[in-house]
Amino acid sequence: MKIRKLCLILVMAQMALLCSCKPTYKSPLESPSVTKAPEDAPYNFDFEQMEEDVGTNIKSANMYGFIKDFILTGDNDTQKITVNFVIEENVTESAIELLLTDTMRFIVDEAQMQDFRIDEYTDEDFGNLSNIYGIDLIVKCNNEVITEYNIAKGESVPFDPTLTIENIIR
Repeated sequence: MKIRKLCLILVMAQMALLCSCKPTYKSPLESPSVTKAPEDAPYNFDFEQMEEDVGTNIKSANMYGFIKDFILTGDNDTQKITVNFVIEENVTESAIELLLTDTMRFIVDEAQMQDFRIDEYTDEDFGNLSNIYGIDLIVKCNNEVITEYNIAKGESVPFDPTLTIENIIR
């Protein structure tokens, strides 16, 4: 009986020793390396990915059920982004303004994710994307243009970056 206990204690001690001596992973880098393109390198956005991600963000906001169609296109050579919405009838101007404000936030987020040279939007502005790319935002209903903003390259975005649904409700 004593030999059994002694064997059991030895086995448990060996297991404890083996478990405590397992190797740990250590990264060869002290901190992650982020590569930023040179300032003079041309911008090269993936507009298909941008359309998919911006569209997903608009849908996940769960407050734009009035959108019938959404198309985002762009051209890196002409440095132009175009967003087209087709919406239902009787949508308020404040709902459209909120949609376009959120759309600009989502576009800036996606552009910044694709190229770190793009500044993030803040409560004060929409970053530097409109200094680099022209942006057209077009909202239609029944083939009639309801609202159209043509933000030329270098112009500031004409929306309030602090606009939220809570601000409209108040």
